Formats: sequence, structure tokens, C-alpha cells
Amino acid sequence: MNFKVSSDCVQCEQCVQNCLCGSLKLVDSEIKFDSTACIKCGQCFAICPTGAISMYDCDSSSETYSSDPLLKAIQERRSVRSFKQEAISESKITELMQVIKYAPSGTNQRNAEYVVLSRPIMEKLSPIMAQVLIHTYPHMKAMLEHSKDALFRGAPHVVIAIQKGPIQDDGIIALSEFELLAQQNNIGTFWCGFLKYTAAVPAIREILQLKEGENIAAALGFGFADVQFARPAARQPVKVRFM
Repeated sequence: MNFKVSSDCVQCEQCVQNCLCGSLKLVDSEIKFDSTACIKCGQCFAICPTGAISMYDCDSSSETYSSDPLLKAIQERRSVRSFKQEAISESKITELMQVIKYAPSGTNQRNAEYVVLSRPIMEKLSPIMAQVLIHTYPHMKAMLEHSKDALFRGAPHVVIAIQKGPIQDDGIIALSEFELLAQQNNIGTFWCGFLKYTAAVPAIREILQLKEGENIAAALGFGFADVQFARPAARQPVKVRFM
């Protein structure tokens, strides 16, 4: 990864506060990095206001936002970890969700159902999910210790795509379209894979009122972000093969 912090660091601790697993700490006026806790998200690189962090041989001069509006929207999409408590109105959510009808659908079935979860539902789900995940996900203990709401990140809303059967592409594609539109409306998002992973647990299925044969294709938390990023996250070049 070749993680480095330059002398441009102003010790604002934004990278420390945003780190999900506590792999960054300010010690004696210096950022200390624990590679064993790092999940390689690159958000510390993106959030640093002075561009002091470099990784993957990327620095602040090599990763900048594009002038192309669509590419910039894709670059700006981050997995938000801190949300304002302000809820988004049901009418606004319904308006944004209409983009889903334009999303591709396998054989045009359009059989996914979308349910928006409120904070009280998340608070019921969270302890059940944590009990499962702490035994199966290597970073979960550190995440739970580092954040009071590691699973839902304080988001006021989570939308789940529900589909029957093993093929769940429609819901994933549809929420990807919703995510980009949300970004354009200054709404932050994150993919809540932990909810999808634990959706087979009977207590969780009961809370979500999932019927037999129904599965969560995807889950996306969203709300007004309480964090700003200075640049795209550091990423290694995509390798492409031609045949």
C-alpha cells in the first residue's frame, strides 16, 4: 500500500475521525498507521484537506475530480460514515426513487420491491446483526468499539431491495442508479452489506417482514452527509485483458 503522511499534515484529525476501524491515531503530533486494522478504503486519502496522505503510489496531484459531470459524480461517490440527523421527507425519497423505473431489469420482470427503513427499525436490527457479525467478520470487534453505530453509521434511512429467488441483479442495479441520483442531490450513501449478509437470521427476517423465498438483494443507507471529501479516493489502476 505504501502509506505515507507528509509534512503538509495539519493534525486536523479528520482522517482519524473518519476511519471506520481505528487504524489511524494522532500520537505525539504525528499520524500513526496500523496496517493490520486497515480495510483499504482510501477514505483517509480522500478526506485530507491538505493532501498530506499518499497511498498506492497516488498523491493529491494524481487524483483530482474530472470536469465531466457524470465521471465527477462517480468519483464523488463515497461510502459515507457520518450523517446529519435531519431526515429526508417521504415525498423527496419517493421522488428520487422514481429513477429506479429506468434501471435495466433482467427479462424486464421488474419484480423487486423497495422498502425504506426508519431509525427505530435499524435500532431493533443492530444488536442482532452485531451478535452474528462479531463471530464472522474479522474487523467487526474493532468497528463496534470504535463507533457507537458501526452498522448503520447514524444514517436516518436505509432502503432495501427485496427479490424472490437466487437471482438478485435487478435490485443491485436499481439501487446503484438511485445512489448516483442521490449524490447529485447532495445526499450521501453507503452500501449496507452487513444487513444483506445477516438477512437469513430468523429474528431479522421477522423484523423486516420477509416472506418465504424473499431475500435482500441490496441495502443502501442514505441521508445528508456530515463529512466532506477533498478528492477521489486513492485507487490502483484497473487491469484489463483483451482476448
